[in-house]
Formats: sequence, structure tokens, C-alpha cells
Amino acid sequence: GYQSADANAMGCVYIAGGTCQAAFEKAIKMEIITREVCLSATHDISITSIGGKRFIVLEHAPHPSWHLVMGREPKAVRIFKETMCTLNGMRLWCAGRNDISAYVDEALGDLAQVTTARATARTFVTELLYGRPTGRFLKKHAHLRFMDAHVPEVQSLLRKWHGRSVLHSILTCGRLYTDLVSHDPALERWYGELGDKFVT
Repeated sequence: GYQSADANAMGCVYIAGGTCQAAFEKAIKMEIITREVCLSATHDISITSIGGKRFIVLEHAPHPSWHLVMGREPKAVRIFKETMCTLNGMRLWCAGRNDISAYVDEALGDLAQVTTARATARTFVTELLYGRPTGRFLKKHAHLRFMDAHVPEVQSLLRKWHGRSVLHSILTCGRLYTDLVSHDPALERWYGELGDKFVT
């Protein structure tokens, strides 16, 4: 986390990766931590408190080493940059306390538009998967937050496979979700051969 030299300033906390997120959620359920208010649903930023101390939290972000584990895959590197820029925006907000999205979007620069589009597309995906456009994934589907569902071609494929009642199977099979467009011809071939028996 980040703490300003100003004793009255709010600290910034980065929940880094799935294990930390699970521990954070458990602490909330145990009422050790209180999630007070959502500052930005788009960026998953909230104000949280513990023992009377308030801090600003970035949730559902990958661990900072994830892009290295992924061999510096371009998408993973982009998400790492987005996360670091978001943290910079949070730090700036702690000093100014106005609209947090403006600070984060400024820190994101050219990445702001795609970050916002991907966040909006999460509601589309949760509507398909759960029948509710919450934009919040079940823990077992948290990896889908980083899917490029904001891309029209990907949305079209998501609708197609949802209509065939096999979308859940596809999105939970390995890393197919990271590039549905390139995997689609193979999925079509297998679906054509297997029909109702199709599973990934």
C-alpha cells in the first residue's frame, strides 16, 4: 500500500491477485474490514475501513508479477500498465479528493478508453453467464474480467456460443477466453462434429 506523509491522508491499498482478494473478501465477511462506499465501479475502487482507519482500495487486480509469469504477453503487460496507472490515479485522488475517475483516467492516459470499455463489457458478460448485468464475476470466473469482451467481434462470438448453450464450457476451458477469435474456427469444427456432446 501507499501512505502519504500527511498523517490525515487516506492510504492506498492494492489487493494484488486472487489469493489476496479471497483473503480480503473473507475479512469483510468476518466483519474485520468494512467496505464503506464504492468510488468507482469501473475501476473497482472503494473506501474501506478497519479499526477506525479508512483507506482507498483497488480490488480484483492481478498480482504485479502476473505479466512476468505470462512471459510478458502483450495483453498481460497492458493490464499491468493499467493497474499501475490506476494506482497512480488513486494516489493523486488521496491528495485532491474530487472525482476519482477523473484522476484515474488522467493517469491511464491512452489506456483510459479501453479500460472503461472493458469494464462496461463486463456487464454484458455477466448478463450472458448469470442473467444479471452486475459486472461482478463469481470467484471461479474472476479471470474473465480481463477478457476483451468490449471488442465487437468478441461480443458476437460470445452471443453465438451462448445461443448454442456452450459458452460457459468455452470460457472455463484453459485460456480460450483470452483469444476467442483465433480459437473460433477450431471450436466450430469440433462443435460441428460433436453437436450436443460438445464440451471443451
